[in-house]
Amino acid sequence: MNPVILVIDDEEAIRLFLEATLTDHGYDVLTAGTGEEALATLTGRDPDLVLLDLMLPDMSGIQVLDEIKQRLPHVNVLMITAYSGTETAVRAMQLDAFDYITKPIELDHLLHLIEKALEASASARANYRERSRQDIFATVDHIVPSSAPAMKDLYRIVGKIASSDASTVLIEGESGVGKDVLADLIHRSSHRAEARFTDINCAALPETLLESELFGHEKGAFTDAVVQKPGLLEAADGGTVFLDEIGEMALSSQVKLLRVLERRSFRRVGGVKDIVVDVRIIAATNRDLAKQVERGTFREDLYYRLQVVPLSVPPLRQRREDILPLAEHFLAEFNERFGKSFGSIAPAAAALLEEHPWPGNIRQLRNAMERSVLLEDAKALLPEHLHLVARTPDTGGLVERLAAALDGDWDRNGVPLEDLVTALESTLVRRALDTAEGNQSRAARLLQLNRDKFRYRLKQYGAKES
Repeated sequence: MNPVILVIDDEEAIRLFLEATLTDHGYDVLTAGTGEEALATLTGRDPDLVLLDLMLPDMSGIQVLDEIKQRLPHVNVLMITAYSGTETAVRAMQLDAFDYITKPIELDHLLHLIEKALEASASARANYRERSRQDIFATVDHIVPSSAPAMKDLYRIVGKIASSDASTVLIEGESGVGKDVLADLIHRSSHRAEARFTDINCAALPETLLESELFGHEKGAFTDAVVQKPGLLEAADGGTVFLDEIGEMALSSQVKLLRVLERRSFRRVGGVKDIVVDVRIIAATNRDLAKQVERGTFREDLYYRLQVVPLSVPPLRQRREDILPLAEHFLAEFNERFGKSFGSIAPAAAALLEEHPWPGNIRQLRNAMERSVLLEDAKALLPEHLHLVARTPDTGGLVERLAAALDGDWDRNGVPLEDLVTALESTLVRRALDTAEGNQSRAARLLQLNRDKFRYRLKQYGAKES
């Protein structure tokens, strides 16, 4: 699977140039013209690298960089600036930008920096995933029982699954909610706890390598197969295999996985002998698999086979009862790690934490607390210590008023037609982008617009709502 690069720049010509050039060099490219659009694109998406312009119409590149690093600290960011050596560029480097490049962009230099940044991201991503899994697992133990009804029900079901012989589990939820934590919890609470827990990221491995890693290969099966190699499924016999981001798995690999689920056996790549295993397979995704089935990118038979025991993890914004307990836990953890003495969270900061939408969920909250404790010194955590990007203004009220007006329910003073139409169009544009998972061309088709018209509206509403 090709590395994914998110390009954030308000100049359409630069976005188009970078999109075409990087695509030609084997990268998958997402684009955004505003900070708000970029942050919306990151919800449910985890790019391998970000190219970020310092000057954006709705917020500064520094704000966007700060938010990216809070949500996805393992993702490297290359800054794009019109001036080298400026105070802003220095500030960007202090906030952990990987490097910066000046306009006009020198292509060979950019490609060299991208290659370096992606190499650095690979190990950082692996380390972060392991650390995040362990740290959030400790938090789950600490928080249970959660006061959020949805989480109480979820952990009750998890307990039943762990003690059962259920061989297939599907965990759905946004990035950062702790799907890998639930998988680990199921494994550790089951009779398989003494056996191996194998974590495989389906998005991180190319199709051919994924099959070789899962099923193993025989000597001579392909050019580099100089010795026989057992696969991860074979090594995990008696234990649990966690297939993260299964929505990214290629169709050809999906067919082979379906056979494993149905027969509990497989063949190594290049092999002729069936190998029988006893494993529990837990799959996780932040994608809408039902929609992927409709689009033909995910097999319907595999989808229903995985849904034997489905679990849906609610995002943090739907269980706000957990925000402050989690924040307090992280505060204590990072106090100890960094030798700080924050004794409490001030009421104003607590209110800010509870009101924030947390699109990056528990992962983003943890990162925000780590950053605050590391950079600040005080007895109580204050709002200014959090550096949170403000919430996007809610247009839902205007949309509801438009619906009421269409039903003949008019306000005494009439309706603000321009505001209502703008709110409706803005909402539809953003929901189309969300439905298309950040793909602007697909979002444009959903609204029956050409790409230029769609991008114009994104830029228009991004600037207008700043």
